[in-house]
Amino acid sequence: MTMTKIRWGTAALPFLGIFALLTGFSAASSGQQSPAKLSFVGSALWTKAQDVEIRGGLAYCAFQNGLGIVDISDIKKPVLLSKLFIGGGFAVTTKDGLAYFAAGAKGLAVIDVADPKSPTLKGILDTGGEARDVALRGPFAFVANGPAGLLVADVRNPAAPKTAATLNSPGETTGLALQGDLLYLAGGSAGLQIVDIKDPAKPKVIGALDTDGTAESVAVPGSHAFIADGASGLKVIDVIHPAAPRLAASATTSGYARSVAADGTTLCVGNLYDGGYQIFDISNPAAPAVLSTNKYTMYNESWGVTLSGKLACAVDYFSGIFFADISDPRSPRPAGSLFTPSSIIAAAVQGPYAYAIGELSGLQVLDIRDPGRPISLGTTEIFRGVQGLAVQGDYAYVTDRWSVRIFDIKDPAKPRSLRPLNTPGGVPRTIVVRGNLAYLTADLAGLHIIDVTNPQSPKVLGSYKMAGFAYGLAVDGDYAYLAHSDTGFHVLDVRDPAKPALVGSLKLAGEPYGVAVRGTIAYVASGPAGLHVVDISKRAAPKLLATVPAEDFANAVALAGDFAYVSDGNAGVKKIDIRNPAAPKLAAAYDTPGEAQCPVPAGGVIVVPDSNSIIILK
Repeated sequence: MTMTKIRWGTAALPFLGIFALLTGFSAASSGQQSPAKLSFVGSALWTKAQDVEIRGGLAYCAFQNGLGIVDISDIKKPVLLSKLFIGGGFAVTTKDGLAYFAAGAKGLAVIDVADPKSPTLKGILDTGGEARDVALRGPFAFVANGPAGLLVADVRNPAAPKTAATLNSPGETTGLALQGDLLYLAGGSAGLQIVDIKDPAKPKVIGALDTDGTAESVAVPGSHAFIADGASGLKVIDVIHPAAPRLAASATTSGYARSVAADGTTLCVGNLYDGGYQIFDISNPAAPAVLSTNKYTMYNESWGVTLSGKLACAVDYFSGIFFADISDPRSPRPAGSLFTPSSIIAAAVQGPYAYAIGELSGLQVLDIRDPGRPISLGTTEIFRGVQGLAVQGDYAYVTDRWSVRIFDIKDPAKPRSLRPLNTPGGVPRTIVVRGNLAYLTADLAGLHIIDVTNPQSPKVLGSYKMAGFAYGLAVDGDYAYLAHSDTGFHVLDVRDPAKPALVGSLKLAGEPYGVAVRGTIAYVASGPAGLHVVDISKRAAPKLLATVPAEDFANAVALAGDFAYVSDGNAGVKKIDIRNPAAPKLAAAYDTPGEAQCPVPAGGVIVVPDSNSIIILK
């Protein structure tokens, strides 16, 4: 199964809300005038772990962003010691103070982890594919390279790893296991491939067996290979004769079998789709027996599993890393966990603080005075269905599927929930706060205007009903500007909050999701159509001036100085020169590891929620 970055900004799960940018910085004078590039500065709130290796009191974790090192000396209270941003991440293995990191499209990274509090990148090799798994033997690293098959890297010089050999193999190589002179490849739709690596510079396939599922991961604790075979569950393959492997057994699993690990006669299978992880007795490989099926959180998506003595670890893509004591494999006991939010989808900045929301994370507060090292300060209770975020003064406003939730942030380290406001109409989306009024878009309801003079008791003053999905929103003076995915761009007169009135409209190509306004120009992020520049000098008759195409899905836009910053979904962030609005041009781009949403310019940096984390660019 190919792992791709998940799109949140689609018709099925629409744009999750643009921000009300209310900062202590002046974006127009923040020094963001260099068109040369966008570069990484820092990151926080990492999500989406994929793999973990346990070595003594440390767990080395592969996140979609890079390497995280967790102190598990007190297993009840795992602590994230450090992290190193790579820009991709699927698997990790360690040896002699070095971590070998399968970093997806970024390739194979070699990281010095002698000081686990301060890992440093030694070298990186572009594998020409998608590095998904890695194993070591002597001076060679063997890389499961996705659609490119197998790559053998010479890592004698960690600062300059180099390709020693490649091997095209059928399917998509996503996992591998090493035993002696043989390498076992999980080849996706092609099943199991067995490769002779006696001469690492000349790997050759000597045996193969096509499974009826999707071979995602493989473990070989002895004379049998155990394959997590996707929808087909667990496959056991007799490899006593590597040139003629044969199916020995199959077992149904509790979900889509995604990962597998073995230790002696114990096997652990990680399953997707609320499948959790399962412990099997494989003392008789031809008849694997389920000892327990284990759930540990609301998602139970075990993308990776590992075994270390009496400790099992399930790496949940959506909610973190979970350790269990399997002294009694029939009844594993929770031992400790490191929770991560399942996504980061919107952000706002005020003064030295960044605020972020995401599924299974609540409202998170970061100190970004040093943007290279953002510090987590506080969080609220976990809640679901988050959509949009705005911050003004002492309050943060969050929309979820049912309401506007208001938080007292006088003490940023201790956000305090106030009474929520249930909104009329469909799902509330984008919220913008100006003075004592909050402006809110909502599915099948259009625009609401809310009195927040007393945040303890907000109330709806007026509404403008619109069919379909109104997502993006900007408020400038007496007018509100809506990006409506079905009907285009709309201008509303909001001088009388009780009676907002439509002034003008413009049908636009694509799916209008986000909008920003400056003077007589509106900038509309319009999904697959890209960024539209609209002349609003005559609000009753807005007209299209220009369009900058998208690579993926333009879902939000923010303005700072001479530039518009567009979040382009899976293609990251685009920096558009708008000095001449009639002829905008691409100035720079940065492809974030996840799906970029809602860029926030602040104090010379750009804060980007990208589903995997908060990414800070400059």
